[in-house]
Amino acid sequence: MTGSLEQGPDSGPGGLLRGPPAYRSATPWRAGPGVLATVAIVGVSLLVGLLLARFLAVASPGALETVPGRLRLLGLSQLLMVALTLLASALLGGRSSEVLALRAVPGGWRTYTIALLGLMALQLLLSAVQRGVGHDVGTDVRQFVDLVRGPDWPLAAAVVAIGAPLAEELVFRGFLLSALATRLGFWGAALLANLPWTALHWGYSTVGLVEVFILGLFFSWLLWRTGSLRVPILCHAIFNGLVLLELRYVDLPASG
Repeated sequence: MTGSLEQGPDSGPGGLLRGPPAYRSATPWRAGPGVLATVAIVGVSLLVGLLLARFLAVASPGALETVPGRLRLLGLSQLLMVALTLLASALLGGRSSEVLALRAVPGGWRTYTIALLGLMALQLLLSAVQRGVGHDVGTDVRQFVDLVRGPDWPLAAAVVAIGAPLAEELVFRGFLLSALATRLGFWGAALLANLPWTALHWGYSTVGLVEVFILGLFFSWLLWRTGSLRVPILCHAIFNGLVLLELRYVDLPASG
C-alpha cells in the first residue's frame, strides 16, 4: 500500500477548517490499473443494464417504456456498480474501508454541519452567478419535474438521492481518485477523476456542466480535508434530495 499523501507521518487528523488535510491514499492499485478497473466497473454495470433491458423488452414488451421500469433498471445498475467497486477495492490485498476512505469523520456531526453549510453557500453563489450571466437556473433540472411529481416519485428519490451519490462517490472519488493519487498527488487525481463524473451529466447545458464540475471539486475538497468519503457522500445525497424536493413542491418559472 502507498504511504500517506498530503500530510507527514506525524500529522494528526485534519478538521474541515483547521489542521492539516487528513486524506491519505491507502490503495494497492496503481494509476494505470486503477483507471482500467474503473472503466471495467462502469462498463460492466452498463453492459448488464443493457442486457437486462434487452431481456425485459423480450419478456415483457413495453416494460422499459414505463417510468418504474427505467428507474428499477437504473437502480440495479447502481447497485451493481457499488458491488463491483467494493469487490475491486478488496482485491490485491486492499481493505475496502481504507481504499475507499470510508473512515470515521474527524469532528463528527460538527464536520458534517459545516460541510453542509459550505455546500449551501456554494450553491447560492453558483445560482447568483448563473442569474448574473442571464442563465436560467432551471434549465438542466426542468426535464425531471414530471418524474418527481408522478406516482413513482419515491422510487425516483431512492435512485437519485441514494443510489446515484453512493455509486458515483465510491467509484470516482473513492476508488479512482485513490489510484490516481499514487501518481498524480491528490489534486491532480481529483481533477482527473472529476472529468468522468461530470461526463455522466452529459446533456446538461454548458453552464450546468461547469456547475457540476465545481461541485465535484468541492466534494473532493471535503474528502481532502476530512480524509473520509462519508462527508461527500452525505453532501451529494442531500444536494440531490433538496433538488428533488424543490422540483416536487416549487413551481419553476417557465423557460425562455
